[in-house]
Amino acid sequence: MTEAAGRIWVRITVHCPLEAAEAIGASLLAISPNGIIVDDRGERAHITGYMGPYLSPEATADATRRVRALEAVPENLLAGATEIEAEVVPEEDWIAVFRAHHVPVRVGRIVIKPTWEAWPTEKLPARADDMVIEIDPGLAFGTGQHPTTRICLHEMQERLRPGDRVLDFGCGSGILSIAAAKLGAGEVLGIDCDPAAIRVAVENVARNDVSDSVSLRELDNLDGLEDGFDLILANINPVIVAQKAAQVRELLLPGGTYICTGIPIEQEGLVLEALREAGFEQIVPRPSAEWIGFVCTVAGSDEA
Repeated sequence: MTEAAGRIWVRITVHCPLEAAEAIGASLLAISPNGIIVDDRGERAHITGYMGPYLSPEATADATRRVRALEAVPENLLAGATEIEAEVVPEEDWIAVFRAHHVPVRVGRIVIKPTWEAWPTEKLPARADDMVIEIDPGLAFGTGQHPTTRICLHEMQERLRPGDRVLDFGCGSGILSIAAAKLGAGEVLGIDCDPAAIRVAVENVARNDVSDSVSLRELDNLDGLEDGFDLILANINPVIVAQKAAQVRELLLPGGTYICTGIPIEQEGLVLEALREAGFEQIVPRPSAEWIGFVCTVAGSDEA
């Protein structure tokens, strides 16, 4: 590995057979949440992700061991001379690469446009009912590229009602909070344990002119939140989704909905069991590639 001063990232590149690319790419997303780069134009696939940020090269000692995420890939796919490379890179280099591989995307009638990209484009023309979200994720999770973010955005468009009170648990870049506000939510609270994410989210909320309906707070749990939410969103670690399932249910109004994702397929059972134990009346799975989300509902007051 090469060393770099200041904030750094660890670039992980996996060279693998073409038939293993999809499974390995999905696994790398678990440690590279802002996205991956896949080059499968030759006889072998080359998949790159970025872990970090870290404050010094020494902090990366454990980082390369996190490639254990690949343990979720079936052994028969990892066969065939799969090679893994790890290299420390300065944050400036990571940001340049990150921006080069993020383009405007459409999820239903929502268009997520990175601030540095032009839109409309020939590949993504405008539509009359487009709802545009302009986002600069900085170093926070949330660009619309990840399958779990797309699950949330799809389901929100189907289920959010005008005037709803919404909680975005683990708001990251603020993309889901902004989408909720633009879809007509009356009040949106976004929380995240990462102060850098909150700073990014504040900027993105202002950029999209939804500051009147979206508030953001740095919190590492749900304690002390006032209940009475119509909709709760959580695109976070599956262990946290499982641990907080009962608390989330208590925060929802009768008839309320919980959309939770960020869950690799292999951890589906852990989360599903926790949601059932929490007492959600209806739990609908929403799989996407190697990921899954759940749409959960609380019985209405006339059903209690």
